Amino acid sequence: MTSRRLSILALVAVLAVVAGIWLAGRQATSSSAESAVLYPDLKKELDAVTAIRIVKAGGTPAVELKRGENGWTVAERGNFPADDAKLRKLIGNLADAKLLEEKTSNPKSYAALGVEDISNSAAGGVQLELDGLKQPVKLIIGKQASGAQSQYVRRADEPKSWLVNKSIDTSSSADQWLRKSIVDVSADRVQSAEVAVGTAKPYSIVKKTRADADFTVEGLPKGKALSSPSAADSFATALAGLTLTDVKPASEVTDAPSARATVKTFDGLVTEASGWKKDDKHYIALKTSYDAALAEKFKVATADAEKKDGADGDAAKAATDTAKKDVAGSEGAPIVVAPAKPATINAEEEASKSNSQLNGWVYEIPAYKYDTIFKPVDELIKK
Repeated sequence: MTSRRLSILALVAVLAVVAGIWLAGRQATSSSAESAVLYPDLKKELDAVTAIRIVKAGGTPAVELKRGENGWTVAERGNFPADDAKLRKLIGNLADAKLLEEKTSNPKSYAALGVEDISNSAAGGVQLELDGLKQPVKLIIGKQASGAQSQYVRRADEPKSWLVNKSIDTSSSADQWLRKSIVDVSADRVQSAEVAVGTAKPYSIVKKTRADADFTVEGLPKGKALSSPSAADSFATALAGLTLTDVKPASEVTDAPSARATVKTFDGLVTEASGWKKDDKHYIALKTSYDAALAEKFKVATADAEKKDGADGDAAKAATDTAKKDVAGSEGAPIVVAPAKPATINAEEEASKSNSQLNGWVYEIPAYKYDTIFKPVDELIKK
């Protein structure tokens, strides 16, 4: 073997060793970064968090969420209750976030990731701040990384930016953090409603029994008829899954309502609604109470129907019980148990709890929901 060939082999060996050392170092650094948690102590201190703030470009406060005796609230909306699920996800993702990859430490390159200082009026990200911890959290949250649930972040006052393995909520509008649910009265519960819109004469929709397929309408204009037997049936869903788009304290609304509706259920829940339209927005205020006489009326009717059906059902029940005993006694055979009946709604308790939550607020709701609750009688009759 010539000296030239030996030199080449020696050089190759040296390069291989150097490459191995470099690769090992890179893998160790990568492994270390991937195992590092963005905020190692946060998970242990979650109960100590007293406030969460989101600050926009230019240092402009956007949202402040505060923790009180009754839970989390949104400061910018008169301390209305916050969306607990959204908050849990935010804090959980922040506590679980791991460093995937170190990114730039050059301030000139921060803008590409959206992690420049929030004092910059042109900043592309937001700053998330958590109070109450031993070391308060101040995190600049930049752009989403493409193709993955990951995001670019930078701890404020630190030069290094990072790619983390979680998507962190940057909603910077107060209404996005509100608890959305207002009331939820299922369609099968609605017994009647009285509606007054503007200066028009009030009218009522009624079901005389739970078995009625359609609502009848009382108070139609003279000589007018419903457009169809089911014209008023949409009222059944008026208060089903009612959610807000925004909210304001009732003290901020001084105008008299332009519409009113009172919705009653077979189990005695009474919901009084007042409505306003302003600047293409739709608002509603609600008050709930309990009508024991109404509940008793339909409870008695239900009991009578069950009594009438009971005699015919006794034989069937006895046969079913015997069959169950036989099945239970068979070796290795499963015991068949009839499904439990749904729990009875305690409308009196529901009314009290709902009213305490609804009192003092006016809600902005979707236009289609407003139009269902406060439907003009003209929309029910033949043209």
